[in-house]
Amino acid sequence: MRVLLITVLLCAIALSVASAQDATWLPRYDASSSGVSAASLQLPLSLAWKYTTGDDESTPVATPAVGPDKVYAPVGDTMYAIDRLTGALVWEQSTGGEIYSSPALADGILYFGSRDGNLWALDAENGSVEWRYPTGGPVDCSPVIAYGVCYFGSDDNRVVALDLATRTPVWQFETNGDVKASPLVYRDVVVIGSQDRRIYCLNAQGRPIWSQTVDRAAFFASPVGERTKVIYASGRELEARDIYTGRRVWARPFRAADLIVGSPCVQGRRVFIGTKAGAVYAIDANRGGALWRWPLEGAVDSITSSPVIVDNMIVFKAGTRDLIALSLDGQRVVWRYVMPKVEEKVAAPQPGVVPGGPVAFPGEVPGGPGEVPPVDPGMVAPPVEIPGPEVGPGVEPGTTTTPDTQREYRFEDNTDPSVAVVDGALFTIGEDNVVYGFGSTTPDNTPPTMREPLLEVPGAQRTRVQFTPAMAGEDDFADRYANEIEIPGTPPIFLSLLLDDEGSGVNPDSVKVSVNGETADFSYDANEGLLWYIYDPRGAASNLPNGAKRIVLEATDWHGNRAAQVVSFKVNNRLKPPAPPRPVQPVFEGAPGMPGEFPPEFAPPVP
Repeated sequence: MRVLLITVLLCAIALSVASAQDATWLPRYDASSSGVSAASLQLPLSLAWKYTTGDDESTPVATPAVGPDKVYAPVGDTMYAIDRLTGALVWEQSTGGEIYSSPALADGILYFGSRDGNLWALDAENGSVEWRYPTGGPVDCSPVIAYGVCYFGSDDNRVVALDLATRTPVWQFETNGDVKASPLVYRDVVVIGSQDRRIYCLNAQGRPIWSQTVDRAAFFASPVGERTKVIYASGRELEARDIYTGRRVWARPFRAADLIVGSPCVQGRRVFIGTKAGAVYAIDANRGGALWRWPLEGAVDSITSSPVIVDNMIVFKAGTRDLIALSLDGQRVVWRYVMPKVEEKVAAPQPGVVPGGPVAFPGEVPGGPGEVPPVDPGMVAPPVEIPGPEVGPGVEPGTTTTPDTQREYRFEDNTDPSVAVVDGALFTIGEDNVVYGFGSTTPDNTPPTMREPLLEVPGAQRTRVQFTPAMAGEDDFADRYANEIEIPGTPPIFLSLLLDDEGSGVNPDSVKVSVNGETADFSYDANEGLLWYIYDPRGAASNLPNGAKRIVLEATDWHGNRAAQVVSFKVNNRLKPPAPPRPVQPVFEGAPGMPGEFPPEFAPPVP
């Protein structure tokens, strides 16, 4: 009987190897959770649509699933099915509990977990409930479907292998902690991490082959298979073990400078991870040593999603709105897009600002107008050589061995929606609970938008004074509007405007600023959409020379659509620093039929 069982199992595995499994969509693209998409993605992408769920309270956690004609996006306690081409809502289904589980799609059925304690199975076409499998706790774990079996964990400490044909468990395995990380299914073994600070390798019958202690209880990321190795992240450490014996493969774990975000992805003997500190690393899968780091110096915003590999690119999210596609050698940014806000929050005019007129602000206010904005770091990384001495396996360059600070890790705070990639398209859920759809063939003939210019100069009485200059087109006559604003040339002088593009995004390498035909230094903050020209010469004070200044600010989107605006003003170094504006005297309009005078109780005091 045992021989027959093993023979049947091996035959099932052999028949399944070619297609890996019968699912049409898995959250990490395959049962080994490689994070490698077989899709082809031609850049640049353009925003095709965005669907606003209207949920202003939930924290987005799950990654959408993509079917032939729909995108399935979990937000809050609701699963939304959205038309893949138009972004129109097709159906929605509430579960009564938050959905932190990324859905899997197989044979027209959508599988996912909910915090209501069930594994859900919905008809992918119309959203009707096919069945629910109850557990003893919330199901945050993303299911993996392989060989007709759905593998998932829950907060009742159990891992379940559920036969989809019979909807009965093939086996269950109990740990001593919540199971939130998606399992790794590799041939005849299953690897799962638990909040009991252990990682387990189980055989085809759900019995443990080996288990090992992990760095900390924050085990949220799916283990990934790399040949006969299992590679997994926990806290700041990345570890590799032999998948059948549990023997440590690397001399010691790779230790990052901060929390490793999401699941690793693997391709070509390399492992790729992102960190909370805002860096992406390529690591030798054989030795565990760092191959390169992006950016080479500094950091971007915190990496907030598991990386995905597609067409020799690594695609991931940074901060709350950034989408970045990085070349697989870490040397250049192939595409970057700042996701738009649902409701554009235009900076409100400052009190007293009138077109062409000044407004004063107190001097030396930390973070206020007048501080040099941060330069957008490292958008193009040169060929990487890890600086310093020889880097041993598992040691990140420049890190120290100081102990971790104690902090509380929560699943919903440390897991963010990744990108879902199919041929010619990309989908993701933003921090604003809006579902975004991007396409390679989506038309984009609109140049970037430039608006709300602001000129700031030193004023009298240690104030900073702002003007709102008018903008002219590049082909307009020279120095148009220059006579409307006249300032002394005392540095520092700041000119800023808002720059963004909702189509394919602003190409940071295309941004340029010139003053009277000469290239000028500038700073561009892509996250905030702020472009700054700053005149602040170092060393001895040097005023901006007299005369009309024609400042051209230009940018191009990733499709090559160009925008340019001109701001002009005059410099007269004989002028005194502008004085703060006088407060505007309020006028009492009076009631109908009454004179416009203040009633006695509201009259201003007599000086």
